[in-house]
Amino acid sequence: MTIFKSYSLKKKIFLAVRILIVITFLFFFLYPVFWVIQTAFKQRIDMFSLPPQYVFKPVMENFKFIFEKMHVFQWTLNSSIISLGTVVLSLIMGVPAGYAFSRVKFRGKYLLLMFILLTRALPPVIIVLPFRVIMHTIGLFGTRMAVILIDTVYNAAFTAWLMSGIFENIPVDLEEAGIIDGCTPIQAFIRIALPLSKPGLVTSALFAFIFSWNDFLFALSLTSPPTATLPLGMLSTFGMLSVGWTYMAAMGVIAVIPVVVVSLLLQRYYVSGLTFGGVK
Repeated sequence: MTIFKSYSLKKKIFLAVRILIVITFLFFFLYPVFWVIQTAFKQRIDMFSLPPQYVFKPVMENFKFIFEKMHVFQWTLNSSIISLGTVVLSLIMGVPAGYAFSRVKFRGKYLLLMFILLTRALPPVIIVLPFRVIMHTIGLFGTRMAVILIDTVYNAAFTAWLMSGIFENIPVDLEEAGIIDGCTPIQAFIRIALPLSKPGLVTSALFAFIFSWNDFLFALSLTSPPTATLPLGMLSTFGMLSVGWTYMAAMGVIAVIPVVVVSLLLQRYYVSGLTFGGVK
């Protein structure tokens, strides 16, 4: 009985420590988000109050200012077009490649797949300059397409890697049965493999969307003022004012809302996609 009570107490202490660690990590990662949100609703003079004010009367002047004085709608439109274009191109290139890796057997397949994934590990600054020169040469510099293409370079590799694991967990017998029933290999891929890989497709699309939406370096190097994105808009908000933290925070709230909404809506597919063979 004494041993049982001792074990129960240790278990409670261990659980309390785990909860404390989780709360600490949550505070560490979520406090910057909390700071941005509450700063977006503060008056500029309250921003520099010491000690910081966590209880205050929210105001909408910051949002009103940026919508009236900034090109928020244009920046949002540019970010949306670039992100969606990146998603489409990444899926068009990465999904067939992942399917081929999962179905075709050849020596060095996994080494080649890992090499393709390692392109994602390259520091973005390495390819910005040569890509900028290429875009100048072909006349795409300053356009949305330039950013879409360079974002696709990074995202298509990840899509191919993730989808290869997804397709490997789909039985080949299902496609062979479809071929026996009269489907061509391409029809079996479109009608059987693709619908069964929906979690992986959604996960790949979500990764590509978030990466492209949050991209700053590529957009800074390859866009012009008419094609600037929301992250660049945040930078200009700070640069045109002596102290623009509240306006920048308001822009940050606007920029994060679409990503949060899309992630929450697709969370079910996202989790199942990562656990359905994509991450091993």
